[in-house]
Amino acid sequence: MKHLNPKLKNRLKNTALFVLTLLLVVLTALSWLGDLNLGDLPADSWLGRLYISLSYGEAGGFTLRSGEFPAARPVEIAVQTETGMKGAQYNENAVSGFLSVLEQPIGAALSAATDFELAEESELIEALGKPGVFVRYHCALPLSLIASWMGGSYHASSDPNAQSLFFGADGVLWVRTDLGNLYRCDLHAAPDPELAAEVSGQACTFAAQTMPEQTAVRPETLLLSDTLTLPTVTSTPVDIDIEHAGNSLTVMLEAFGYDTYVRNYPDQTTGMRVFVNNQSTLRVGQEGEIVFRANTAEGGLEAYLKNEIGENGPLTYQVDYARRLLESILQSFSTDASFAFDGCTESEDGKSARLMFRYFIGSVPVEGEEGILAVVEYQDNVLVSAEVHLRTFIQSGISHTILPTKQAAAAATGGPYRLAAGYFVSGTDLVPRRYYLTD
Repeated sequence: MKHLNPKLKNRLKNTALFVLTLLLVVLTALSWLGDLNLGDLPADSWLGRLYISLSYGEAGGFTLRSGEFPAARPVEIAVQTETGMKGAQYNENAVSGFLSVLEQPIGAALSAATDFELAEESELIEALGKPGVFVRYHCALPLSLIASWMGGSYHASSDPNAQSLFFGADGVLWVRTDLGNLYRCDLHAAPDPELAAEVSGQACTFAAQTMPEQTAVRPETLLLSDTLTLPTVTSTPVDIDIEHAGNSLTVMLEAFGYDTYVRNYPDQTTGMRVFVNNQSTLRVGQEGEIVFRANTAEGGLEAYLKNEIGENGPLTYQVDYARRLLESILQSFSTDASFAFDGCTESEDGKSARLMFRYFIGSVPVEGEEGILAVVEYQDNVLVSAEVHLRTFIQSGISHTILPTKQAAAAATGGPYRLAAGYFVSGTDLVPRRYYLTD
């Protein structure tokens, strides 16, 4: 070394110091990451994804929940072009056909929504005579939730509970809320109704076009001449035989965070089997009743990480977690009944929410108490309560034809009403029928 050029000596020393400093930084970073967990990092940030990759591996089975899988589908959808109008009503396959080409454009349109303002009925009536896309849900849903299910991100300052939406091809969105209020919003993008040119649908019109003098129904009421024939159904509770439930019981217990050998005892008063954890209880009855209660937040089920919440808010994740929980329970007891999210109530501070899920037969809801699959409650990001009613639905072999919307609209008095279809208890059966809804 003493024969080396002084400049070369300094360069080697500087290089050695740089390498040592770099190693020190790497070791410090690794030590810091070792003390972290995913709850300390924004899950959708580059650092959060790096942590996931280092901790779980690229194929470690770890997936971030997006909440984009829809827990409810429209019961009506229609497109209007310069050449005519077609749509689908209470037909799962037909509605899915329209959504296959319109879902992403609708999501993009809702992502472009900004400020809503109250609108006049006369303005909507005029808009309904022009090209556009119409969507109606069974229950009122926050626009942010619909946007998420359609693959969009909601940015508007207000988040009305939408019962129906009409996307005018001229770039105006019309929203009817659960209270009957009408709002409009100018969009930067609107779904093109011509995208559904090759999709099969029934000829239809809006009430505002066919019977403008009929004020007993909402002007956006979708009218079809064709009859709707549906099966009569028998509803029975799922028989949960604890002693012989086997794998079904195991799957259900795991869904609520219990192991197979958790302490349990029979409740002599109610006849239910009670499973006891340190901070929660799970009651299971033979008539398909399942009741989960957490005594503390720590005893509940963590639905998502608080820093996992994106632009669409916590409701998206709460609904998605509850949907997957219910699917797991239904599948464990080989119950192929379909269901959908049926609305929620939230506290003013946004820290608690009560969600309801309803049984559907095909695309038609089961109304009343008979149709309630579950009610779940959240405190922040923790599911602390769930009441589940497992039922099976068997077709009786008898079909029932309900009144076409065009005739039902013409016969309406008073109002204004919305037209809907649903299954109602009639004796020992569930019978479909058309009915009127007020806001």
